[in-house]
Order: sequence, then structure tokens, then C-alpha cells
Amino acid sequence: MMLFAAATAAHNLTGVSICSSPNALARNFVASISTDTPAKGENVTTVFDFDLDYPIAGGTAKYAATLNGFPYSAEAPLCEETQKSGDPCPLAAGHHRQVSTSTNTVSGKLTTKITWVDENNAEILCVEITTKTV
Repeated sequence: MMLFAAATAAHNLTGVSICSSPNALARNFVASISTDTPAKGENVTTVFDFDLDYPIAGGTAKYAATLNGFPYSAEAPLCEETQKSGDPCPLAAGHHRQVSTSTNTVSGKLTTKITWVDENNAEILCVEITTKTV
């Protein structure tokens, strides 16, 4: 019975989980969110901190999300996405801090997997963010 409770609790976890592979180009990657239980209409701030060993001139930001179990996916040019948080391309070698704020407009459980790849399709970073509107 305790094993079932632990498995059920793990299934309902919210927050941030780094899913970058060991070969990912972003080093020392840390991601955080201001709240994983936002009210509808509340602002949520996401922060990515990471280091790059060399410049990255472009690539793709891939988004795979589920809202209350319904899937959605999208892609965008990486440079357009990093520009939104004030970090224009090429992404220089060194430390980066990406800060973005958005308003929670949904109700329920939202899980978003964000994967950045460079122009050669090499993984830069991967993070899964789960929030649940209470």
C-alpha cells in the first residue's frame, strides 16, 4: 500500500525537472519557476541559468506540452525565443541568465517540456516544467 501511495504522489509532482542529456551543450544548467501552483491570472517567472563553452548562432526551441492530459507541440527559432528574454543570438560563450514572465491563463495541470537544439540538432538544454492551478 505504501508503494502505491509513493507512486501516486510521484505522478502528481509539480515544479522543475532538468532532462538535459550528459552531452548537452549548456553546462551547469539550473532552471526555476516562481510558483508551481499559480492562480489563474497570476504571473509566473521562469529563470534559466547556464554556461556555454562556445557561441551558438541559432537552432530551434521545441515545446511539448500537455494540459490536463491533452497534448500540444510547437517549435520556434531559438534566436527569436532567447531575444524575448534579452539574450540575442549568437549566444556568446560564457554565462547566460534567461528570465521570462508570463501570465497563467489556464486551469489544471500543465506540463511543458522545453528542448533547445543548435543548428546541427545537438541538444543545448532540456527542462520539464509542471504547474497546477489550484
